[in-house]
Amino acid sequence: MSALANISDQIRGQLQSGVSKIRSQLFGANNERLDFLMDSFYKLSAPQQSAVFAGLVGVVGFFVLLALGLYFSQVAGLKNDLNQSFAALHELEALKAEYQREDARFDRLSEQVQKRTADLRIKPFFERIGNEQGAQIEGLTEQRVALPETDALSKSNIQEVKVDLRLNNISIPRVLNFIAEVEKANNFVRIQDLTIQARFGNRLFFDTTIKARGYATR
Repeated sequence: MSALANISDQIRGQLQSGVSKIRSQLFGANNERLDFLMDSFYKLSAPQQSAVFAGLVGVVGFFVLLALGLYFSQVAGLKNDLNQSFAALHELEALKAEYQREDARFDRLSEQVQKRTADLRIKPFFERIGNEQGAQIEGLTEQRVALPETDALSKSNIQEVKVDLRLNNISIPRVLNFIAEVEKANNFVRIQDLTIQARFGNRLFFDTTIKARGYATR
């Protein structure tokens, strides 16, 4: 407590010293400047005194109005900043709620993809559909690559699967049925590209190249 009291006394002493210096500079060491002004004022005639008094009142009023103007201006600016802060806060809360909804949807989607692709084996999957549709698969290749960072699923335990295969000597209806069954299997496998090449001397059967894209759990 004594240390705080000492600090308080030092600050009070510095303030008093500062006030004394300002008073001395304004009114003189012994208030001689103030006495001079008062003597000069009383030596003026009544109209002159009234004019001086009115001028002082005007100056004081001007500074009072200026101070009030600055005060209300600052209050208005503070109120405007406060309103903007509340608006930004409400917008942030709305964005946060929207983000939470979208994040929950993403989690459900990611869980759904992982659940449907956990047991997916690409080659047996395509061979089964080929057998069901009477289509003989040739040259099936599978390539697994990491998802690009721009893909939201890149942060999950999921990889992209690229599949190339050929269906040779096959009719167009069977090709279309094969593609439909692949995409109806609900395993997130989609056909990306299809190339059909006519066979020499045969207008009913074709050689096809299919590129597919899907997902698989690591």
